[in-house]
Amino acid sequence: MKLHVNSSVRLELEELRQRLQEAEETLDAIRNGEVDALVVSRPSGEKVFTLEGAEHPYRVLVESMNEGAISLTLDGTILYCNAAFARLIECPLDQIMGRDLSEFVPAEEREVLKRLITHGNLDAVRAEMTILTTLGRRLPTQVSLNPISLEEGPSIGVIVTDLSERKRHEQAEAALRMRDKFLAIASHDLRSPLITLVLSLGAVEHDRMKGDVNQIQRSLRRAQKQADRMGHLLDRMLDVSQMASGKLRLDLAPCDLSEVVKDVVERLSEEASKAACELRLALSNGIVGQWDRFRLDEALSNVISNEIKYGASHSIDIQLQARDEKAVAVVEDYGIGIAQMTFPEFLGVSSGQ
Repeated sequence: MKLHVNSSVRLELEELRQRLQEAEETLDAIRNGEVDALVVSRPSGEKVFTLEGAEHPYRVLVESMNEGAISLTLDGTILYCNAAFARLIECPLDQIMGRDLSEFVPAEEREVLKRLITHGNLDAVRAEMTILTTLGRRLPTQVSLNPISLEEGPSIGVIVTDLSERKRHEQAEAALRMRDKFLAIASHDLRSPLITLVLSLGAVEHDRMKGDVNQIQRSLRRAQKQADRMGHLLDRMLDVSQMASGKLRLDLAPCDLSEVVKDVVERLSEEASKAACELRLALSNGIVGQWDRFRLDEALSNVISNEIKYGASHSIDIQLQARDEKAVAVVEDYGIGIAQMTFPEFLGVSSGQ
């Protein structure tokens, strides 16, 4: 009886080994795409499940992506693309395969694309690139290329991500930063003429008590100039959208720069006197050019008023001369100075404006 039991156990173990081996072979066949269908036994009977190959889940995944997916030959010909890429370039899917990817890239970026494809055949590479739609729209995108192996041979897999929304968000943030910077500049620019206006009106009261009519008239003219300048500044503040877009409009007209410097110095003379600053001029007359007088006045006023603020009780030298068909203005003080920074940052504008 004992021998009979051991033989039964051995038979069951052998049967289990065979079934396990068959299961492993079946799983390997499924993984390798060698199985077209499975027959599964259930209490209700046998059921047939058809398989479309091991790559089927991945194809479903690629087709459900929001990003464009492309497979390329090594020369840039599109072998396959998903529906998301077709929507991106606004072109029917059946009209894309077989075309060169460079057809959907601006001419000025095609050399860059060529280098990316060469690199993408060897290693992963990523870059931002403009994609052209069939309707003529230009879309900012990020393209990621990776070498892949297909039945047809070595290929390149490309993922195209639309950056339009991100770029709009970045532009909105940049506009907000520009607005804040503009308001800071405007408050600074308004403070200088406002101080001068207050001083001029104080001088009018002082001259009235002395009965000096001529001096009263000069002080009133100076006050009127400051009021007009503040009006110009307020007009500029209403045009925030122009500054936010990075396009500062210049009102160019014939202008003598030496006269602009003299006007600024005269306007700030009382402020300089109160700070015990001597404004010393060394000007070359007749430096005429096509300039925006208001903006030159604005820039020089900012510089000199800061020199007065940080150079109290010291002299301030203001030089103006012509060099190689250019006008050069130099303002130098001998006080504590301000933190080192570039001139564009000091004026509150970014490069390229």
